[in-house]
Formats: sequence, C-alpha cells, structure tokens
Amino acid sequence: MGHHIVTSTELLKKKRDDLRTKRDALFKTYSQPPHDFDLALQIKKIDDEVAECTDKMSQERLSERKSKPLPVPAIS
Repeated sequence: MGHHIVTSTELLKKKRDDLRTKRDALFKTYSQPPHDFDLALQIKKIDDEVAECTDKMSQERLSERKSKPLPVPAIS
C-alpha cells in the first residue's frame, strides 16, 4: 500500500532545512541594521543547531556503512 517510513536521517534533514530557512530570514533582517546583537545571537544559535543536525546525519550515515556486511569474494 505504499507506506513510507520516515528515517531519522530524513527528520534531521527536514529540521536542518527548516533551520536554514529561519536563519536566512533572520540574516536578511539582520543585514539591514547589522549592529543588532540580539539577531546576531539568534543566527549563531541556529547555525549551531544546523551544524549539530549535519553532524548527527554524518554519524548516522557512517553507522549505517559500518553495519553493512562486507561482500564475500567468490572463490574460483
């Protein structure tokens, strides 16, 4: 019946994309009066969250690779 299971990597990617969208909107606002330190701190916090999502996604990909068995060479 075509059910799609959402993986944690997909959830992290969605979160990261949402954070980037929010960050870009804040940065656009920040670039108008670039001395608004509150906005700068908000942008920094989002940048840190984006980096955290990216790291978790990388760790999951690495973990998936490590869990796959190595192919057994054919003996002739």
